[in-house]
Amino acid sequence: HDLFGRYDNLCDRHGVLKLETVGDAYVCATNLLKERDDYSPGDEYLHAKDAALNALEMAKDMVRQAQHVIIPKSMPIESVQVRVGIHIGEVTCGVLGERLPKFAVFGSAVNLAARMEQTSLPGRIRVSND
Repeated sequence: HDLFGRYDNLCDRHGVLKLETVGDAYVCATNLLKERDDYSPGDEYLHAKDAALNALEMAKDMVRQAQHVIIPKSMPIESVQVRVGIHIGEVTCGVLGERLPKFAVFGSAVNLAARMEQTSLPGRIRVSND
């Protein structure tokens, strides 16, 4: 609970959108809802670069914040070690459902980011080559 609260604060500081928590995973995205009016036509590279740098700064802060959260009843006392995965790419998003609508993000970029996290080492950030 403490860790995800810290991550929520980081989202506010970095302008990152929290998408959901799934089990022990915290899923977020950068530049997802950012207006492209800030960029001139043909500046897609700058948009992607800004997203990548923002994601990396958020990821570094996530790893640092996790080190301040102690695992309950751990002997010797240990801090939480998180794995972070980053991939930059196009996604499809929208609102699903009518009774309990939910904003969802889909696409190979989401799947690849999840694979980066799953194969990362504790306390590390893994970034795709793409």
